[in-house]
This record gives sequence, structure tokens and C-alpha cells, in this order.
Amino acid sequence: MGNTATKFRKGLISGDEFLACQLYESNPQFKEALEPNASYGEPYQHNTPLHYASRHAMTRLIRSFLFSKDGNPNKCNVHNETALHLLCMGPQILLSEGALQPRISRPQEDERKRAECLQMILQWTGAKLDQGEYERANVNATDNKKSTCLHYAAAAGMKNCVELLVKNNADLFVENEDRETPCDCAEKQHHKELALSLESQMVFSQDAGAQEIEAEYAALDRREPYEGLKLQDLRRLKDMLIVETADMLQAPLFTAEALLRAHGMNLLQQTIPLS
Repeated sequence: MGNTATKFRKGLISGDEFLACQLYESNPQFKEALEPNASYGEPYQHNTPLHYASRHAMTRLIRSFLFSKDGNPNKCNVHNETALHLLCMGPQILLSEGALQPRISRPQEDERKRAECLQMILQWTGAKLDQGEYERANVNATDNKKSTCLHYAAAAGMKNCVELLVKNNADLFVENEDRETPCDCAEKQHHKELALSLESQMVFSQDAGAQEIEAEYAALDRREPYEGLKLQDLRRLKDMLIVETADMLQAPLFTAEALLRAHGMNLLQQTIPLS
């Protein structure tokens, strides 16, 4: 059994999914005893079997670990990385590992597998919490570089994974230690279309600042009698000011909106003359 465990660990680390699955399924005693949340120790940066299965998008093993073996995708390694972090890094972090070269040459197939694994992890439920809810995979967990899984998925250009994360409330605005948002990471790696998509979602998302603006609009709309511009006119003017300020400063739309929100009328008077 010890020899089986060693071979299985080597298969996980090298990305040999066929070998790892064969050992796992053909040895009932080993399968029963395997703990997917157990650390492999300091020499392996405290990664667990679930970390390595996620790193290489091993669909069958991840399914078994999560739904049959009480695997927990929120478990962290020495770098504070969860299974989601490693899954969303994509194959580019593994360029030095020769066994993965065939998969790197098929990026669409690799992303399809990673999106499938991501869906499974997002469906996972763990222990019951105090409020009566159940633990879910933390899409906004940050590693030692303050990066989330969305930072890595965006940097890898994995559009399907990015969309899944955003639908599951991944934070669009969080910055890593380099002060980069996921949108910045996508642009830095030349994934222009993905960066534009993230940027537009940031502009129109209901973050705290946007909610305050909507509340102000709602308060204006309730005034009796109503004075000044109509609600739709205010919104249209707001959008025009954002676009004009972005053009003038040659900055992204969400940056222009943040500047206008932060500096109010003083900035408006400097950038757009008011009559």
C-alpha cells in the first residue's frame, strides 16, 4: 500500500491522470484510506491530493474527492492557495513540466476541462455553518500575493472560467499586491477581449459606490414636487461625463467613474467646464 501511495502521489504531481486514476480505482483499500485534505508536508509546500488534482484538472478524481471523500476546496497550502487558485492558474504555470506539453498545445481542451472542474467545485457544499447555511467554495479567497482565483483565470485568458466565477460573485474590484484587478491581469497578458468584458462589467456592476449613486437617484425620484432633470436625464449625463472624462484622461471607464465619484464637483469643474 505504501508503494501505491508513492506512485499515486507521483502521478498527481506530474499530471499523469491516467496513472493516478488507475491506482486510485484499482486499489479499494488505498482508495478507502486516502484523505484528500491531508497535506503532503513541507517538501510539497503542504499541497493536498485535492490541490494537485485541481492543478491538473483531473475531473474524475476531483469529483470523487469532493462528493465521496469530503474533500474541502477551501483548504490552503503554504502559499495560502486553495484548489480554486491552482485550477484557475491554467496550464501556463506548468511549462517546465514536460508531461504537460501535449495539453499546453491544446489550450481549448484544457480550458474545457478546467471549466468542468470549476463547475463541480462551485456546486460543492461542506459543513453546516452557524447561520444554518453550508460552507461553499470561497471564490474570493486571496493567496500570499493577494490574488484571487479570478486574477489567475483572467491572466490565463480562460473566458469560460472567468464567466463562471463572475456569476458566482467573484469580486471584480479586488487588487493584488501589484495593485492589479482581474481586468488589469487580463490586459497585461494581452487578452484584450476578456479585459474589455471585465471592464464593462466593472462599470455597470452594483458595487458599493454604484449602490450609493442608485440610492441618490431613487431619493431624487421620490421628491415632491420634483425639481430639475428627470432621473433618466441624470443617468444619461452621468454616463456622458464618465465617457468624456475617460477620453480626456485616456483612462479606462471604471477608473474615470471612480475619479468622478471620489472628487465630485471639483474634478468636474477642472475637466469639463460647467455653464
